Amino acid sequence: MQLHFFKKNKPEKANKLIFVIGLLLFINLVILGYSLFFVSPLSTELRVVFLDIGQGDAILIQTPKQNILIDGGPDKNIVRKLDQYIPLTKRHIDLMILTHPDGDHLVGLVEVLRRWSVGAVAESGMKSLNPAYIEFNSLIESKNIKRYIINTPQKMFLKDGLSLDFLWPFSKELIEDNEGDCNFLSLVAILDYDDNDFLLTGDATEETEEELMLRGLKLKVDVLKAGHHGSKYSSGIDFLEQVDPEYAIISVGENNNFGHPSLRVLDNFRKIGTKVLRTDKKGDIIFESNGQTLTVKTER
Repeated sequence: MQLHFFKKNKPEKANKLIFVIGLLLFINLVILGYSLFFVSPLSTELRVVFLDIGQGDAILIQTPKQNILIDGGPDKNIVRKLDQYIPLTKRHIDLMILTHPDGDHLVGLVEVLRRWSVGAVAESGMKSLNPAYIEFNSLIESKNIKRYIINTPQKMFLKDGLSLDFLWPFSKELIEDNEGDCNFLSLVAILDYDDNDFLLTGDATEETEEELMLRGLKLKVDVLKAGHHGSKYSSGIDFLEQVDPEYAIISVGENNNFGHPSLRVLDNFRKIGTKVLRTDKKGDIIFESNGQTLTVKTER
């Protein structure tokens, strides 16, 4: 007589597989549900978010018809941050802007280019041998993304009555003659929406600020993104007196190794009566505007 032995663990394995598949589907549904229903809604015509991405810069600008991303921070953390404000079903950046090719502004943009659709990219055209910049260029070319080179002052008119007035660099010769001083040539622009405006400075230095003042530009704004994470090489008192912002944003990593922000810079803001908000203290800093009234809230 021949005996046949049947293993009893086959149904158990099948049940485990069904359980795992079901769990994965449930997790995906939860993520999708979060994206659809719990992503922070756009409640006014304009939202400007200074994202807390550690020691670096990243700014998300939103209106009902567009998403604009200026810089992306030092790592892939930017992708998680964007998911808090843009639903997974609408993963699109209309305009991506790189102020200069330093890693703490650039690396996150590469991560976004890998994962998201991007309508157009704007940069100064400053050359860099940074591997992240090489990949940045490669992704733009492989995806046939439109590129704008901003190497002279110009105004970019966007949707929903928004505009970006690029003030610096002043000439393409400055870019061509650049010998690696990325911060000095960082893009500087004023974001204008009716009665509310923001001066966005990337890593601009005091020398950059002096050039802007020498050209007699109107610099008075409501909100200033302090240059170079509030370092001692930026935010000179003469410049701050001309800008005279109600709010200053310092994008900076907690307990960073650079001593940012500088005590001198903090004292300069105190002297002109500007309220300072720091990403290392407040997390994401969110401004909302209807064109006349500006409100601010913070993540923590």
